[in-house]
Order: sequence, then C-alpha cells, then structure tokens
Amino acid sequence: MRLIRRAFVVTLLALLACGVPLHALAASVVLVMSEESAAFSEAAEALTTELRNAGHRPQTLMLPLRAEDAAALGNTGLVVTFGTRAAQTIANLAPRTLILHTLLPRSAYERLSNRGDDTRRVSAVFIDQPASRQIELLRIALPDWPRVGLVVGRESTELGSRLQASARDKRLRPVLEYASEESDLYPALQRMLAEPTVLLAVPDTQLFNNRTISNILLTAYHHRSPVIGFSPAYVKAGALFALYSTPAQIGQQAGEAARIGLVSGSLPPPTAPRQFRISTNTYVARSLGITLEDANVLRERLERAENPP
Repeated sequence: MRLIRRAFVVTLLALLACGVPLHALAASVVLVMSEESAAFSEAAEALTTELRNAGHRPQTLMLPLRAEDAAALGNTGLVVTFGTRAAQTIANLAPRTLILHTLLPRSAYERLSNRGDDTRRVSAVFIDQPASRQIELLRIALPDWPRVGLVVGRESTELGSRLQASARDKRLRPVLEYASEESDLYPALQRMLAEPTVLLAVPDTQLFNNRTISNILLTAYHHRSPVIGFSPAYVKAGALFALYSTPAQIGQQAGEAARIGLVSGSLPPPTAPRQFRISTNTYVARSLGITLEDANVLRERLERAENPP
C-alpha cells in the first residue's frame, strides 16, 4: 500500500510541476454495477472514498445501460465495473477510456473480448485469491493433510492447473478431477474422497453453487474430509475454513489503482486482492478431530509467509 500511495503522490507532483491544473486531474469516473447487491455497494463505497480524497466524484450506473449512458462512456476518464456481467457489457461496448474491472474471477477477466487491446488501459482487481496463497494456507493450517482434492469444470480448468502446480511446489499431493456437468460432481467426489483428502472448493458456479454446496459438504463430512471454502458463507454452511477478501478490501485496492490511472493515464497490471481474511468453523474442526489455530493467528502466519522480513 505504501508503494502504491508513494507512486500516486510522485506522479501527481510531477504533473503539477508541469503545470497541469488540479481541476484537469479530476476526470469523470463512472461506476457500472452488474446489479444491486450489498457486496457491490460495499466495494463501491470503499472505492468512492479513495477517489473523493483525490477530488473525483464518481457517477453510478446500473445494468442494463440506457442508450445515452452507453454513448457517454467514451467521454469519461475511467470506467469501473463491478461483477462479471458489467465487465462483459463494458468490454463489448469497448469505450476508448481507462477500464478497471472489479469483483470478478480471474477466469472471467481472461475471457473478456478487449482486455488485451492495451494492458495499460484495461486492468482488474480479481475477487479470487492467488493459487499460491490458498495452497500456502493449507500447508500452514493442515500440516497433517498432504492430499489436496480439486474438482474443476469448464470455468475453472486453468485455476485447477495453477492450484495443482502450486500444491506440488509445496510438496503436497494434489488430486484433480474434471466435472463437465453438475451431474458429474458427485461421482468425482466419491472417487476423490476414498482416501483422507482436503477438498478445496473453487469459484466455479457450475459446480460450487447454492444447489450443490449442502450435498458437497455432507458428502465430504461422511468421508471425514474437511472442505475449504472461498467465502464466509461456506464456513457458516459447514466448511472448515475459508480464505477470502471482503468487498471493502477489494474496493479500496481498486480505488488506489484508479487514482494512479487517472493521474498517469496508465492502470497498474491486473492483480489478485492484496488484503484478505480467514474465517474458521471450530465446531467442524472438533467434529473432524482437527486441531485448528485461531483465524487471526492463521492470517498473521500467512501474511508473514507472503512478506518475509
């Protein structure tokens, strides 16, 4: 965070030294929401706070966009999208302005039509955690569970490959199963959980969704295997723990990237969330006979592993 803020200040001072007036830096910003939701509102509030501190006053639009809204996007300094639907809509419109996508998976960003046009003009802050962070947390929290199970589908094949490679780097034993349809999920779980295995849920809406999560957790529990989720909802439903970033954390990081882009005309590269949280389910841990450290202790250990002294 310090490096980002320092870069912003240095760039701002350089532009002011060249005679660029402050009002010229306060370019218009448009926030495009996929839908009304608490998560998008929380992220937008954090992002707006960052921008207002720099003198910007964002305008918010909700999908579906009106014709006049779509036409006006090209005259803004920056468009920030919230969620995959908004990202896809803006990518299809392809306004020639800075575009920052937030609260979408990395896989969804990689499928956008215009993301490769200009890497300095189009960027993102992903919602999902980097593979290395997820695997490192498994190593820290569950040192006696070397076998890591991954069920992936069409949306998550590349993520599964990254997780598999990271697990091998950490000398764990990844087991990868592919499920092309929801009906393939339970046979894959039965094969995978025949041995003691940590099941790592992936953000693939075809496989891990509201229809399937209860049966996934029950199947894993029947096999005495813990499930690791990617949101607090998984922990409430019965996962052992979850690693995730809050919408506010993602919104703040996106706001910092937006400020740099508006001053310099170039956005930072696409990135995973920098800040994160961990939630644990002590009841599930006791039921499975697993000794699990406190969530704050796990987070501190993971932060030290990512940022060694």
